[in-house]
Amino acid sequence: MAATSRLLVGVAGCALAAASVVIPRSALSQAIENTSTVAATRQFSIPAQPLTDALGQFGRQSGLQVAFPAEVAQGLSANAVVGTFTPRDALARLLQGTGVSWRITAQGAVIVGGQTTDASDDGAVTADGSLLLDTITVTGQSERAASSGSGYQGTPDWVYETPSSVGVISREAIQSAPSRNARDLLDNVAGVYASRAEAQKPGISVNIRGLQDNDRVGMMIDGARQSFQRNGHGATQQTYVDTAFVRAIEVEKSGTSGAGSLGTLGGSVNFRTIVADDLIQPDRKWGVELNGTTGTNNYHFDGSLAAAIRLSDSFSVLGGVSHKNIGAYEVGKNGELRAQTTTATGDTFLFSGQEVLSTILKAEADITDDAKLSLSWVRNESDFSTGNYSTFLGDTMLLETKQNVVNDTFATSLDWNPHSNLVDLKARLYYNQTDHEDNAYVIDGVGRNYKMETPGGSIENTSRVDTSFGLLSLNYGAEAFRDDGKSNNPAVIIDGMDQTDYYNGGNPAGKRDVAGGFFNAKLEHDDWLTVQGGFRYDWYRASGSTTIYGNETRDIIQTIEHPEIPCRQPFPTRPDICIGGQPAWTEYVYGDPYYPRYGVNINRSDGAFLPTFTVAVKPYDWLQPFVKYSESFRPPTVMESFLNSGHQGVSNSYAPNPYLEPESAETWELGVNISKDALFKADDSLRLKVVGFYREVEDYIALGRTYNEDAARYYTSPVNLSGATRMKGVEVEANYDARAWYLGGTLTYNEADYPRWYGSGAGLGYLGAESSVIFVQPEIRVALDGGVRLFDEKLTLGARMTYVGKTEPTIGSLQNNYKLDDYTLFDLYGSYAINENAKLRVSVTNLTDKAYVSALGADYYAMPGRTITASLNLKF
Repeated sequence: MAATSRLLVGVAGCALAAASVVIPRSALSQAIENTSTVAATRQFSIPAQPLTDALGQFGRQSGLQVAFPAEVAQGLSANAVVGTFTPRDALARLLQGTGVSWRITAQGAVIVGGQTTDASDDGAVTADGSLLLDTITVTGQSERAASSGSGYQGTPDWVYETPSSVGVISREAIQSAPSRNARDLLDNVAGVYASRAEAQKPGISVNIRGLQDNDRVGMMIDGARQSFQRNGHGATQQTYVDTAFVRAIEVEKSGTSGAGSLGTLGGSVNFRTIVADDLIQPDRKWGVELNGTTGTNNYHFDGSLAAAIRLSDSFSVLGGVSHKNIGAYEVGKNGELRAQTTTATGDTFLFSGQEVLSTILKAEADITDDAKLSLSWVRNESDFSTGNYSTFLGDTMLLETKQNVVNDTFATSLDWNPHSNLVDLKARLYYNQTDHEDNAYVIDGVGRNYKMETPGGSIENTSRVDTSFGLLSLNYGAEAFRDDGKSNNPAVIIDGMDQTDYYNGGNPAGKRDVAGGFFNAKLEHDDWLTVQGGFRYDWYRASGSTTIYGNETRDIIQTIEHPEIPCRQPFPTRPDICIGGQPAWTEYVYGDPYYPRYGVNINRSDGAFLPTFTVAVKPYDWLQPFVKYSESFRPPTVMESFLNSGHQGVSNSYAPNPYLEPESAETWELGVNISKDALFKADDSLRLKVVGFYREVEDYIALGRTYNEDAARYYTSPVNLSGATRMKGVEVEANYDARAWYLGGTLTYNEADYPRWYGSGAGLGYLGAESSVIFVQPEIRVALDGGVRLFDEKLTLGARMTYVGKTEPTIGSLQNNYKLDDYTLFDLYGSYAINENAKLRVSVTNLTDKAYVSALGADYYAMPGRTITASLNLKF
């Protein structure tokens, strides 16, 4: 609660450039008459709501006159205050931790968000009886809406006040570190890696604590699920998003009893896009932001334009366009790579470039004083190629597959917060479509197409009740989505037989419905104890049919009898047949070989009851130890449920497993938050988050072997591992900021142990050659980031060091390609604020030009060498 209020007033103050409030002399007289009420206790019932409304309610319920600059509360919310308090105590709770100044004058008037022009407590009253307030500027960082704060690389403060393993990549970090891809930013979060196992593709696959792919980690844009999967040698999950319009990336590392955790096993990543207030300065009705980046190592151009206009006090529109054109990069030259393969020729990583066009359109409206509506459309179109070089009979050939991916995300949200402790409603509806054109196989000008459509939504409400033991908050609601996968391939007719499905490359069509309800109760007692418990019930159904192919077969199309040939024993290659007692020999004529088709119907459903429990204490206002327990449940994806065909159309090997069970997990977390200001000096700050975790996963899904009775053969299929998959680790994120200098960093330690056997009604075996790869994080990663601020903090100079230990997966048939050496990287960066509306940034990544392969990459995908970039940010 302290975090919420601090940010509320903070952001409001940020929006304040100049303000004056006029209070008639009669109002001051009334306040003087009510001076005696300042010390008296009153019953307050003020829910968490926009700050303007909260201050109005406080004035009515306290009987005091409240004065504040008109803009101070714009876009902010206040803490709930429920119970019996003096007005002074109630106001302190309302604005707790915000950093916004407030006081009650000797005459009983309340001054919020400013100082009087006179140093006296009485304030400065003009000839007409008006009270004048000076301009103030306050930066808020504590509410979840904050995009930056005092933490590591600008992490907002609420992260260090939340008793859970959460992380945020701030707007500051996004803009300060120009990246070839959004996944480059995710490596800065403790416990999190972005897989480079499909490095030629710009799609993002996130690994949290050793879990990745197939919706184990829920990927979202503004809360809209991104469920697209594409089978290949490496990572399957592919989320397409550009950083140009992302204001913050929120990472949840375990299950929750709230919206966003449906159908996930190990947390979620939510890319939150910019809003109008990010572009419009406090004293303006419109705002424009321009960004441009260029650099060496084929970093050609990355630029964006975003603009917003406030058409009225209650309606604003935002739009933007971004274009990125980056060529194939040169890999590092210092050091040796274990594999110089066909994907890298000379010093250049083949097909590592991309061209991306992104757009955003968003409308925000206050449809009533207590209801807000937002509509948005985010589009990402990526053009890229995959492939390698192949040598045949001494000739080297370039094998290139041109690919195009278009990702559209439509989202709408409604927030309704009337003047009631019982209603704080949030409703979300969304639709996402990812359309992937692949030209690996083109027939009559038509290539392969893979599409995933995901409509979904959620609704939740929070009710707050003041009890004798503390404030009780009840959050409850439901969410649901449908994954509708389509695999549209060109017609493949061979010898008169339709073999189209055979060429889908293990990317099947199918539907999956996932739904759930949740309830969570949080009790806050005397600002030092928080007890939170809840549950969710998740349910899924995968229904549909798919086609598999059997063993090679030849039909007998003609039988030729030879009665003139008597029966003799033995015939070396032909059978003897005697028909009607007469000697005869029969000759069989076989047709062309083919693979018989078999339909497989899938109709699987299941559900799980998933509790969560958290206890957090605050022995001091800066220290918060906590413990959390959570359970999670992940149903098989469309790909896992309907897997068929073969490996890129060259083998007939995949089939669904009708007995496949969902994955489930139990996670324990023990952590501590430290958030301390003025530690050694008035303006310094310390932020620290330490979390240790232990997780057990049952029925982990990998590739194994199953037997299909209709086809009378074995296939490679998803199977459930027998026994528990165990994961444990420690994550540390810390930052000390003395304004003139700062030093921060992260530590990630992770271990994982996977069982080797699997078994089900369709197969039993030892996990060996069938399983392609199970991604295992390196055990250790350490990152340090420090710098100085000069010339009234206009100039910032900084450096980063990142050490990543060896990656040594011990499971999966491709594990040798994913055993990677350790590496250490050094980066330099700097920024100069030319004025309040213009900032120049320069960065040097991989300063020593290290030759290396990123963790969770493949040894034939080397990373970029030394790259220098320069960026200019302009605001109008």
